[in-house]
Amino acid sequence: MGIRDFIVNKLGGTASDAVSEEGESLSKGDKVKISEEIKLTQDLIKNEKDKDHSDCEDCSGSDEETIEAGESTFAKLTIDWNTPLYNTSKVPKLHFIVPTSQKDWKHDACKEKPGSVQDKVSDWCFKHAPGFEKDNIGDGQTLTCSVTSLPINIMDIDAMRGTKNNVLVLPHFLWINDLQASKVDETLDAMVPDLLSGDLDNETLLAKYEQMAPSHEDAFVFICSHTTRDKRCGVTAPYMKKVFDKHLQDHGLFRDNSDLRPEGVNVQFINHVGGHKYAGNVQIYLRKTRTLIWLGRVTPRHIPTLVEHLIVPEEPNLPYPEKVRCIKKYKW
Repeated sequence: MGIRDFIVNKLGGTASDAVSEEGESLSKGDKVKISEEIKLTQDLIKNEKDKDHSDCEDCSGSDEETIEAGESTFAKLTIDWNTPLYNTSKVPKLHFIVPTSQKDWKHDACKEKPGSVQDKVSDWCFKHAPGFEKDNIGDGQTLTCSVTSLPINIMDIDAMRGTKNNVLVLPHFLWINDLQASKVDETLDAMVPDLLSGDLDNETLLAKYEQMAPSHEDAFVFICSHTTRDKRCGVTAPYMKKVFDKHLQDHGLFRDNSDLRPEGVNVQFINHVGGHKYAGNVQIYLRKTRTLIWLGRVTPRHIPTLVEHLIVPEEPNLPYPEKVRCIKKYKW
């Protein structure tokens, strides 16, 4: 059963009201390029006409109700199902993630608080990215700063003001602790060349920089929820997070902001990543394989399969290659 038929049968309405994935496509050459970064789940891509694999066999209990509600929401939105997704986004060399305890922000999220850590990090990336790109330093194409729903330290007045914060550095799965806005330039001037060189492993970086600390998660999942920029991501992201959390709980992998056990997966909201017309946008960073998988047109009903094949196994498998916007297995 396709997603159109599912919505018609489960939710009522007509086929014209349902979400259509019929336009999704991926060239053979692009599929080969994607398979060089990650193993594809062949049994789920044999039938090229069945792009959504949406027979709902992965749904269970109250989870099915959440999935159906999410699919109903998606069905009301205008999503671009026709443009090929691959290469519609750029691979970050480094992705700086700054906690804000929010799930929505002003239009320019990193500039919401002038003089804040994210403001300074964003400025640093804008200023220095061309040089690293020109000299072909590091894997990827850009230096990126984002804000996220990860929590700030509400007991620290400087953190509340935004002039001090912890900053997650991906794909290295490292934290820069207590980074002061006034010290952003000198800190990144020193750290970023080492992070991008590929010559230093995490153990060496941690020994060199006392301000760095390892992230305890095995994976981060970031879902765009930036309602101010576009309601499509804003209204769909909560459904998607709920389904991710439910299926990660089933595998003992769910980690929230108060669960500091090692390993596991942390699912958070993130600001505008580009391409709201491709909602839902999901970025998945896997620590063990040092891989970023950036997906578009993800709906709640894809998430159980993504968890089962991409996140749970020691060797990840990609079930929906046609949904890849960009993908990178880093060499560091």
